[in-house]
Amino acid sequence: MQKRTNLRSDLNKMKLSKRAIFFVIGIATVALVGLSVLQVQNLRSSLTTNRQIFLQKVDLASSKISNAFANDNTYTNQLVRAATWVRESGELNDPKMDRQMKDIINPIFEEAGLDIPYEYAIYMHKKTGDGFNFVMGDDGASLEFELASCENPQERGHGWATLTCTTAFDHDNSFHLALFFPSQDAYVFAQSSGALILSVVFIVLLIGCFVYTLIVIQRQKKLSSIKNDFINNLTHEFKTPIASISLATSILKGDKKIDKKKKSNYLNLIELESKRLEGQVDKVLQIAMIDSGNFTLEKKQLDVHEVIQRVVESMHLVVSKRQGTIDLKLNATKSEVLADGTHLVNIIYNLIDNALKYTVDVPHISITTYDSSQGIEISIKDNGIGIGEEIQKYIFDKFYRAETGNVQNAKGFGLGLSYVKKIIEEHKGRIGLNSQPNRGSEFLLYFPFS
Repeated sequence: MQKRTNLRSDLNKMKLSKRAIFFVIGIATVALVGLSVLQVQNLRSSLTTNRQIFLQKVDLASSKISNAFANDNTYTNQLVRAATWVRESGELNDPKMDRQMKDIINPIFEEAGLDIPYEYAIYMHKKTGDGFNFVMGDDGASLEFELASCENPQERGHGWATLTCTTAFDHDNSFHLALFFPSQDAYVFAQSSGALILSVVFIVLLIGCFVYTLIVIQRQKKLSSIKNDFINNLTHEFKTPIASISLATSILKGDKKIDKKKKSNYLNLIELESKRLEGQVDKVLQIAMIDSGNFTLEKKQLDVHEVIQRVVESMHLVVSKRQGTIDLKLNATKSEVLADGTHLVNIIYNLIDNALKYTVDVPHISITTYDSSQGIEISIKDNGIGIGEEIQKYIFDKFYRAETGNVQNAKGFGLGLSYVKKIIEEHKGRIGLNSQPNRGSEFLLYFPFS
């Protein structure tokens, strides 16, 4: 009853934990969206403010240009002559007047802080007539068009945004200066680039932190699930041999008249199950040592063929119990490598043991060696259930155990292949896999000679 209560309490805690995680994610999402919206609004406000500042600078500069013309009456006659020359020559402007215009405009723009390309055009409006007549403009600017009004530049149907007009230059005619800024939007945007960059950086940082947090939470949940599975598997793997040892010990202690044969069988069972426990503990300890970095290989010259034959002989009884076979094709002409004997034995043992565990029918295992230019290649092939392509990239992960369908004897911690891969990599080798569901698996190993 107490156990059931504790289990229910643990489940409730897990539900609360999940709710808390989703609540935090929800709050973080709202905060992120809210901050992003605020940043966008701030950026729009910055653009609007900078555009207003730009227009104010243009108005101030236009007034100064107008005053410069108004204070020098000689410009009227020069403009009239320039208009006549442009009309007769068919050109866009009078070079002499163009230089004078820029000599006036450029210093005023520089003083106003208007570091922006501009184009200009001059129009004449007769008081007794209607409309505006083009006089001259920037060389090559193609600004010769009919101007309907000096008040609203949009009436021109032109894409440039700003038009400013000076006061009249003489009594009979009005000369108007139109200033155009083709890159006005880019200029205003550049003035807000600092705020834009900061906004983008902050938003990216927020999104990055948020995504990273979600990934960490997901990984922690997955790791927690994997560890729970590992503990369950560990308990199950230890429980069976411990129960067998306990039962055999009880029988030996309780039955004083047990015959020698039975006694020998029970003692063999105790020894076998003890070795099984020892093997499982060693496997966990080996992975722990590798992960901690407190791990060194004791390498020496070994004959891979001898190691394979030794492992196959040690597993002969297990294979024969299932009426299986292990076919050896040791074709490599050079089979000596610099390796750690204990770990090399464990690698071969683990792969053969996996082949047996994941084979439903009578197991047939083929072990073949090949020559390689710098080492030896080993193929361990079985007729087991195979591995789907979608999970092949996970099988070397620590604690990972794929669904085994109707394979009832596939016990373990999900450490074997992880251990195999780590040890092979420590030997500067590599491991690969060819497999399809229901068509068996082939593990391909490579070990360098040194």
